[in-house]
Amino acid sequence: MPRFMVVHTLPLSEEEWLQATRSLTEKIPADVRWKRTYCDFFSSRFFCEWESPSKEMLEEGFRATETPYDDIYPVRLFDPTEGIIESG
Repeated sequence: MPRFMVVHTLPLSEEEWLQATRSLTEKIPADVRWKRTYCDFFSSRFFCEWESPSKEMLEEGFRATETPYDDIYPVRLFDPTEGIIESG
């Protein structure tokens, strides 16, 4: 399945972020899956990896849950030690 990196800029504490993500993951479409998030609380930036059939479906999920985002990038997983590229 295609992967996407979503960038959010939100002034949230760790506890606020946990609360917001719990709510989000309960409401997103079944075909859209959150994988992991990298957090920089100092600059209020969050980098979230998702799997989704399409960018549009991911955008629809964010609109439905009123979750703001800066941008969505299609990405592939690359492991330089193994020479493996996952394209989804």
